[in-house]
Amino acid sequence: MSPSCIINQPTAFLTRCGASDRQLFKLHLSGGFGGGGSSNANKKVSGKGSQKSSSGKKMNPRDARRANEQLAERYGGDVRRGTQERILSSLESLDPHVREAAELYKVITKFDALVAPMTPADRNRLIPPIQSQMVDDERKKLQTIMEEHNISERELHNVYQRITWDASADAKAIQADIVGNAMKPELQGRVTKACEIAVQATRSEFALGKVLDVGCGHGAIVRSLVDAGLSEPDMYMGIDLSQIMINNAVDRYGSARNGRTGKGRHFVADDFLTHDFGAGGMSVFDSVIFCSALHDLPDVEASIGRAASLLRSNGGKVVIVHAQGAEHVLEQHRANPVMVKRGLPTSKEWADILKKHNEWGLALEYDPADPKSARDMKEGYLAVLTKDSDR
Repeated sequence: MSPSCIINQPTAFLTRCGASDRQLFKLHLSGGFGGGGSSNANKKVSGKGSQKSSSGKKMNPRDARRANEQLAERYGGDVRRGTQERILSSLESLDPHVREAAELYKVITKFDALVAPMTPADRNRLIPPIQSQMVDDERKKLQTIMEEHNISERELHNVYQRITWDASADAKAIQADIVGNAMKPELQGRVTKACEIAVQATRSEFALGKVLDVGCGHGAIVRSLVDAGLSEPDMYMGIDLSQIMINNAVDRYGSARNGRTGKGRHFVADDFLTHDFGAGGMSVFDSVIFCSALHDLPDVEASIGRAASLLRSNGGKVVIVHAQGAEHVLEQHRANPVMVKRGLPTSKEWADILKKHNEWGLALEYDPADPKSARDMKEGYLAVLTKDSDR
C-alpha cells in the first residue's frame, strides 16, 4: 500500500524569518499519486479501455491508451491534480473539530520530525524561540481538542491515510490493470519471495489454510499469492483502511469462489488495529503479510503485536516486505512524517522489540537488510517472524 509522499511540503520553512506569521504553518497537500476518491469513485472507466487485467495480462496499446485518456478525463484532465483536489476536498468536508485537529497534528508532526535529529545546540541555532513557542501552543490546543472530542493520535494519523488512499485508489487500480498488475522484474521477484514464504506457512503440519494481507489496497499481491500456490480463494483475507481501495479489490478479485465450499476471498475496509476478526469467522491465520504497508500504520509495535495475536502457534509467520527497500521508506518518512511516521525496523530494532514483547512468542527468522546497505539495494526489505509452539 506505500505512496509517494502526499503531504510533501518542505519543512525548511521552520527556519525562515518572520515565523510569527501563522501562515507559515498552513501547509498544503502536494501530489505524488494518481487517482481520486469521490462520490462516484467506484464507477468503472467505460469502453474497451476499461477491461481489467487481474489475469496478469497487459492491455494492448490501444486499450491502454483509451483507459489512460478516460482516467485523465474523469479527473479533470490531469490525474495528479485531480487527486490533490480530492484530498483537499475531503479534508474540507471533515467535521470542523476533526479538521482543526488534523491540521494541528500535521504541523506538530512535521516540526517534531524536523527537530528530532538536531542536537540541542543546533536546535537553538536554527529554530527561533518564537517558532518553538508557537508549536508548543499548537500542541496544547491539539491536546484540548483531543480530550474534548475523544480523538486519539492514531485516529488523526488514519484521517490522512484514509483520505489519501481513497483519493488515489481508482487510478492506482486502473493503472495496475493497464500493465497487467506487474512490477519491474527485480521488484516483483522480491514480492514473490515474500508471498512464497506466506503461502508455505499454509502447508505445514498445523496449517489452517489462511493468509491475512494487511494494507491490501486494490488486491495488489493477490495474483502473486495465487502464483505462489494459494489456490483456494477462501484462503485469503485482505484488510485496508480505504473503502474505495477495498471496492476495487472486490471488483477485481472478489468473484473467485472455492468450488468445494462456495466461499470466496474476503475483503474488509477497516482499521487493522481495531477490527474484530472473530466476527468474520477468520480470527486465526497461518501468515500475516505486510507488503509495502507496515510503515503506513500508526504504530509499528502495536501492529506486530496484533499480527502475533492473530497467528496460529507452531510456525505461524509474520512477513514484512517492501520491495524498494528500507532506505526508500526512510526517504518517505523524511519527506512526509505525517503519512510515514518512521522507517522500517532494522535487525537490531527487531531484536529489541521482540525482547521487550516476549509475550508475542515471535522470533526473527529472517533478518532484514539495513538502510543504505548493499543488501538493501540488492534485496529490498524482508523480515520474517515466526511464532513458536508454546504461544
